[in-house]
Amino acid sequence: MVSRDLLRRVDWLLVAAIGLLLVIGEQAVRAVTQSDFLGDPGYFVRRHIIYIALGLTLAAVAVVVDPRVYRRLFWFIYGGTIGLLIVVLGFSAARGSQRWIPLPFFTLQPSEIGKVAMIVCVSVILADCVRRGIRGWGMVLRVVLVMLPPFALVFIQPDLGTSIVYIAIALTLMVVAGLPGRIVAVLSAIGVGVVVVVLGVLPSIGLPLLRPYQTERIVAFLDPEGGSPAAYQAQQAKIAIGSGGLTGRGEGVSQTAGSFLPEHHTDFVFAVVGEDRGFAGAAIALLLYLFCLWRIGRIVPRARTLEESFIAAGVFGMLLTQVAINIGMVLGIAPTTGIPLPFMTYGGSNTITNLVAMGLALAVGARALPRDALAPAWTGRRGPRRGEPGDAPPGTA
Repeated sequence: MVSRDLLRRVDWLLVAAIGLLLVIGEQAVRAVTQSDFLGDPGYFVRRHIIYIALGLTLAAVAVVVDPRVYRRLFWFIYGGTIGLLIVVLGFSAARGSQRWIPLPFFTLQPSEIGKVAMIVCVSVILADCVRRGIRGWGMVLRVVLVMLPPFALVFIQPDLGTSIVYIAIALTLMVVAGLPGRIVAVLSAIGVGVVVVVLGVLPSIGLPLLRPYQTERIVAFLDPEGGSPAAYQAQQAKIAIGSGGLTGRGEGVSQTAGSFLPEHHTDFVFAVVGEDRGFAGAAIALLLYLFCLWRIGRIVPRARTLEESFIAAGVFGMLLTQVAINIGMVLGIAPTTGIPLPFMTYGGSNTITNLVAMGLALAVGARALPRDALAPAWTGRRGPRRGEPGDAPPGTA
């Protein structure tokens, strides 16, 4: 049975903000999909509501479960994620990618589940690094060894957008764990070098690493007026947002409700909000996301254990990356990557994954230490924090 004390300590303001974002997203999906499924105008919105209900149920379970249990489940979580990412490669490709496992009432996307799994697994590894005083490149090496298999399996699906989120999660967690700034700078330079090699050097010598449609998206971003078919989506999204004005054009009569904007209920749902609700509606959505990030950020230094601090930081990094890149590509300031907008984009796996991630953050916050029990500069301490299991290796204690 859930204790009243736990319920009292849940961040209900964060819950309310997430709920408002879900409502805004549901209304946007409802507005633009009524003509998408012939003979059944409510097809997409019914499924979306089911995904939300399932995600909220699992998020509630995540709040109830003590986050310390995930340390003991390290190898089960990590191995299960790798297994799913391998299994999905055996299914037929859809839209040029092997990302989905078809189930009777649902298509499972393991790479989405992997986001939460990697937050938990990397948090356990980094907590051990901090306790044992492992800093610098030693920390980086351990994180790379954990992240490389799932990252590679997601990249070859191919799913460039989710691969970027994986990297962002790892970097966020290492920075919070105290990775020196000079190493962060070196890693950033390496990242820039990899981009140059992948986008410039390899294609020039006849060894392209990206799929043609991925390259086309990047070219369309760099030259939006060049006539590339991939530029059409971004151009229509900007037109939709611009036509929304201050208060929007209303539902059902907008450009996004027709056939002008493809993927209007998935990756480009923010354009629907911008056109239907105008600048005011889009601003409210952005403020709600910022509010969520603020509430999650408050949890990080107050968490009961190192693992829990890193879990909250990982959720923060995942949410920030997805929101920034998705809205950036809708506004034309980032290339199209297929990263969904949390709580708004239609889709089962991403909706459930993001809600479960919020459940993890809420679980950590509900068990956070009181302010007067906090130790200063906890990331620099070698010993365990109050309530921590000590230096046992992952999966043991």
